[in-house]
Amino acid sequence: MLKNLLKVAVRNIVKEKSYSSINILGLTIGITCSIFLLLYIVDELSYDKYHENAENVYRVVSHIKEPDNEFTWAVAQIPMAPALKEKFPEVKDAVRFFGTGRTLFKYEDKRFYEEDFYLADSTVFNMFSYDFIEGDPGTALDRPNTVVISLAIARKYFDTENAIGKTLAYENGDLLEVTGVIKNVPKNSHFSFDGLISRSSNPDRQGSWGNFGVFTYIQLPENYNPEDMQTNFKSILEENVAPIFASIGITINYELQKITDIHLHSKIQDEAEGGGDISYIYIFSAIAVFMIIIACINYMNLATARSVRRAKEVGIRKVMGSQRKQLIYQFLSESLILGVVAMLLSLFLVFLLLPFFNDVTGKYISFSYILQPNILLALGAVILIVGILAGSYPAFYLSGFKPVSVLKGKISSQGGNVGLRKTLVVLQFCISIFMLISTLVVYDQLNYMRNKDLGFNKDRLIRIEMPGRDLQATYPALRNLLNSNPMVLSTANSSTSPGNNIGKVIFNVETNDGEMVERGVDFYAADYDYIPTLGMELVDGRNFSREILTDTAQSVLVNESMVKRMSWDQPIGKKFNLSNIGRPEVVKVIGVLKDYHQNSLYSEIEPLIVIFSKLNYFTYIKIAGENLKEAIKSVEQDWKKINPEKPFQYSFLDESFDEQYKADEKRGQIFTIFSILTIVIACLGLLGLASFTTQQRTKEIGIRKVMGSSIQSIVVLVSKEFMMLTGLATLLAFAGAYFFLNNWLKTFVYRIELSDEIGTFLLSAVIAMGITLLTVSFHSLKAASINPVNSLRSE
Repeated sequence: MLKNLLKVAVRNIVKEKSYSSINILGLTIGITCSIFLLLYIVDELSYDKYHENAENVYRVVSHIKEPDNEFTWAVAQIPMAPALKEKFPEVKDAVRFFGTGRTLFKYEDKRFYEEDFYLADSTVFNMFSYDFIEGDPGTALDRPNTVVISLAIARKYFDTENAIGKTLAYENGDLLEVTGVIKNVPKNSHFSFDGLISRSSNPDRQGSWGNFGVFTYIQLPENYNPEDMQTNFKSILEENVAPIFASIGITINYELQKITDIHLHSKIQDEAEGGGDISYIYIFSAIAVFMIIIACINYMNLATARSVRRAKEVGIRKVMGSQRKQLIYQFLSESLILGVVAMLLSLFLVFLLLPFFNDVTGKYISFSYILQPNILLALGAVILIVGILAGSYPAFYLSGFKPVSVLKGKISSQGGNVGLRKTLVVLQFCISIFMLISTLVVYDQLNYMRNKDLGFNKDRLIRIEMPGRDLQATYPALRNLLNSNPMVLSTANSSTSPGNNIGKVIFNVETNDGEMVERGVDFYAADYDYIPTLGMELVDGRNFSREILTDTAQSVLVNESMVKRMSWDQPIGKKFNLSNIGRPEVVKVIGVLKDYHQNSLYSEIEPLIVIFSKLNYFTYIKIAGENLKEAIKSVEQDWKKINPEKPFQYSFLDESFDEQYKADEKRGQIFTIFSILTIVIACLGLLGLASFTTQQRTKEIGIRKVMGSSIQSIVVLVSKEFMMLTGLATLLAFAGAYFFLNNWLKTFVYRIELSDEIGTFLLSAVIAMGITLLTVSFHSLKAASINPVNSLRSE
């Protein structure tokens, strides 16, 4: 029986080539897109799950609340980890990662700056699972001045994987012995590194309970409720932290984040790596479902529409003794075969297009991902959904025909349940228009963030990092040489860079009433030329001046947000006490900076102060003219004259700053691509329905032409119904899109107003109507152009 069902199903599919092609193409596009989205979602959900202890490892984060401000840091104090491990037996292990900054390493004639080396506690490989190529994970970091490096670093310096026993030299000549080589940290990690240095290599870095700055992780027992750790944290706070902060009105609470939740759920500004967003997982899951639904709707519509053409087949089969159950099996087998064919074609397309998809998304997904049991299960479910769900209504509808009615010609020539078909068309286009509107608004929001006035000019600015006092000491000579270069407009330096996190320290600040109060304030250091080189604006007072010697030690700049926070009537002359960072006890405000975005537009502008320093970490070079390539070459020559032994490495400030939005831009591109393909699937179904409708009305169209109707009036007649359905779908899509986008935009601190997007909504309606008209008109024109003699004869 099964063999006969398959044989008849294949025969019917081959017989109706155009119908089958439209169905297979629509299903293939829908399934292909759903597979890509499924791979993306599975990859996003897989972050850090490769660690054997992933379910029991947590990061300690610090929530800090001031009298007029609160924020969360992804770091804790240095003494936190040993205190937890020593005092509380439920803490099985505690590990810290200490940033080492940009460091120059040497091996023979090779010199490279590394930014992803960290000091780590020796038990790091007991808690976290990394694949060792060489070395013993249990003892690799036990001794001082030892390092475990990634495979990429081993090949970079030693041209081999066999690096055990070799040494990397610091710039000052100190040596690090390689005691382990691991495979590169998997891309699906919330925290990645190129090298881990033994914590005992820097025993003097003890820190205090008053200073935050290290990533801290703890391992708890299986089935332990992390909420129970709050009692332990309270003990730590009362004993060590409250004595420091309580007197100045600052409260601190510690929270635990499971490492498998960090990538998608953590919104902390100072994350080690750019994170994902769980909301996009929901969005892309919905898109995947939408695409399958639209493809299924196509099948159901076309199958019921062509019911008249199969009515006689059903009638004759029933007269010959076929039972309804057998007919249902027959129609379901046809839809299952179409689903299997579409799935095979989809897998082939995924294999071909996966490199392009990885390029768009920034992922490193391999085709072998599909062999994962959960994905194979999902693919099997898709075939069943497409085969049974899409095929069930046509199967039950067609098999329900009464043979007497069929053979007497009493079956509706309209082809199936017209009301249901119209409902499905409306649903299909409602989803498509909803995604079109969402795509346009997402694009507008990302474009707004990319082009918003940041309060400084990041164009044609080269940024060079200068780690270490020795290298920074060469800046004055470098500055003089660069300023004499005709391809350089100006140079400047600062301790941080726009787009980078900056330090926060508790300072005594003068209030409007002349009292001194303690406030946590963001701060960084800059030289005389920083403000003009970056094109920042002063709204009050003046910049640091070479003519006024006291500016170097007794003056600071503040931003407008700082003025607002302190409610100063007259900010110029207000005092700060900077003694806790080694500055004079009394410094005065000499200028107010117009607010600018030090961090990304995901964060509000924080109050800050700028102190003076001649020598800093970052150097900025403003390029004259548009020939960047030639200018960079000229700057490199100047660099080599001053620092012949140092590698010349640079970045463009605009690219570095915009890097913060890359993840959202990539997600926006994914959304756009799949929205377009959703509309394509809907158009395929519409094309098939329009073809069927014009075929069913061939005689009517012929009579109308004989009676004098023009081609234009016939096209309008046939198109009117579809245009009305699209109009209804547009109204429903408007309501859904407004609700969704209004909530989505609330996740951005700086955003477009949805009330300003009326043009976008109208544009989407015009596009939808235009696509519908073009799709339907193609077949309408074709039918209207046929000679009425031929069309009437064919009837």
